[in-house]
Amino acid sequence: MQAGPSPSIVFPQSGPFNTRRGYSQILKFEDTLKKHGYHIVKQARFSPQMLWLARLGITPPYSEPYKTGLVIIAADGTIIYDAISRNQLFNDMEEIPPLITNTLLFIEDRGLDRQIDPRNNPVINWSRLLKACFLYGASKLGFPTRIEGGSTLATQLEKYRYSSDGKTLSPLDKLRQIVAASLKVYQDGPDTRSARKKIILDYINTMPLAAVPSYGEIYGLGEGLNAWFNVDAQTAARNLATITNDPQKAELYRQILMLFCAVRAPSYYLIKNPAALERRTLNYLHSMENEKLIDPQFATLVSRTPVSFARGRHPSFHISAAMRKASNTVRLSLLKLLDMDKLYDLNRLHLGVQSTIDGTLQAQIAELFEKLKQPRFIRRKGLLGSRLLSRDDIQDLNYSYLLYERTPLGNALRIQIDNQDVPFDMNAGMKLELGSTAKLRTLAHYLEIVSILFDTLAPFNKFHLRAKYKAAQDPITKWVAKILIRNPKISLDRLVKLALNRAYSANPEEQFFTGGGVHTFQNYDSRDDNHRISVREATTRSVNLVFVRLLRDVVYFHRKRLPYNESQILNQRNHADRLRLLQKIATAKAVDLLLYHYRILHDLSGDKIIKRLISKEKDLTEQMAVLFYA
Repeated sequence: MQAGPSPSIVFPQSGPFNTRRGYSQILKFEDTLKKHGYHIVKQARFSPQMLWLARLGITPPYSEPYKTGLVIIAADGTIIYDAISRNQLFNDMEEIPPLITNTLLFIEDRGLDRQIDPRNNPVINWSRLLKACFLYGASKLGFPTRIEGGSTLATQLEKYRYSSDGKTLSPLDKLRQIVAASLKVYQDGPDTRSARKKIILDYINTMPLAAVPSYGEIYGLGEGLNAWFNVDAQTAARNLATITNDPQKAELYRQILMLFCAVRAPSYYLIKNPAALERRTLNYLHSMENEKLIDPQFATLVSRTPVSFARGRHPSFHISAAMRKASNTVRLSLLKLLDMDKLYDLNRLHLGVQSTIDGTLQAQIAELFEKLKQPRFIRRKGLLGSRLLSRDDIQDLNYSYLLYERTPLGNALRIQIDNQDVPFDMNAGMKLELGSTAKLRTLAHYLEIVSILFDTLAPFNKFHLRAKYKAAQDPITKWVAKILIRNPKISLDRLVKLALNRAYSANPEEQFFTGGGVHTFQNYDSRDDNHRISVREATTRSVNLVFVRLLRDVVYFHRKRLPYNESQILNQRNHADRLRLLQKIATAKAVDLLLYHYRILHDLSGDKIIKRLISKEKDLTEQMAVLFYA
């Protein structure tokens, strides 16, 4: 690993594990992430020999984990989502009973555990390979011969993990499998004894066993037992550590034997033709009995023990209710970042994500939401009463909380949670018209302006205040200056109280020009239409037209403090300030808007982009974005 993008690396193009785990899509992911502002911090460098082999289609000798999946980590290091189910894995050979190992080797690779020269290559079984080559050649010449595979366990691992569609399509494919498997075997030196054990363990943990509804693809004996027979792998291993004529052990062994027999064509045997799987299982059972690998009485008991499929449940890492909405938000964001369509595919990537979620605080807020359903808690906090909560409705209330923190890199999502135990996300899935919230924001900013004006104008004497009053071009500044002229010693608290008593007309007949065009507004109560109402009363009773006019005064306040004459800039295309503003828009001032328009354009077809490019009805920022995109 070295800093920055790698100048010497080759990514795989096909293969079930390469596709499932995202290795063959790394270049695509790089491109999409770069468009969203990400960059490569560090990446692996291939040696010249490795580069040459990879270009020939040889899989690098990478010790791949048995299970991979999406893992999301909170800002405090806690795991808030884990798509990997690790409890059905065998971690070492000591966990696997000899009966299971011997059965696998009898079916797939009888020479793997022979006590021979420890330097021998377990990837190649020469007699088996030569026989397979002879039969393959005879079939190509037209002889009615049955083709047999020459694969060992090691080459089978390469085939179903990395070959195109998990198949050997040509002699060249077989050669690639042999070379790649041999590199792995001799990676740690000439002694291959430990590598032989690893081949067995790898195969047992990763062999393909079709797919089941609501979970997906099944890999490994442990997942297979759980998926097809609702059996825990560790329990099965403990029961088969010793062999007795126990019907339960006979059933477990037959289930394992069936899965080993199904690997050659898992979908065919496990889904399409279970009867053929039964015949294949019994054939191998009798062969093992004849070779004296299992006791005849136990073999008879196994053959007479009926086995039926009973699909199990496949819980991933337990996701608490506190983390579910936050983790889903991160996953949906990842779908867009990586340009993927399905959460199923996302969950199976070999991907770790460091999120901005504060796991500890999220859990604390979830705990608070639970307490808000307890009458004793809300009574102790003073929340029971008129216009507050009542004992009858606390169980039916839904709460949500969304928190961002401003950071140098942007606004970071810290909390996203609600107390609905359903997939619907109140924070991300609802569209609300928050009129009362908008009024509160307007009120807060209005009072903030009054406070700013007090700090600015209070130091002046009456002579200068009169000059400020005459020069003021917005109603709020004129009003504050007028109050200070009348009462130079007024306190800020008193001024704020007077500001709340300022009255506005509630008449709905006037038209207002907004960002969306010309609009008219109505009051909730039509009896207010012909009255002038104070800001204080309008806040209490949520009178719309008072706040529309108050907001217009706030806009006037800011417009008159712009460092340019907005009317001249809007009317004169070549105005110097207008050109300077365009330059600012193209740089730091509107980066977020430019990115917003750019992302919209990125999702459009070429024809629609051209139409936007020649259209005159667009704002300046979008025009700049179109030009940049073009």
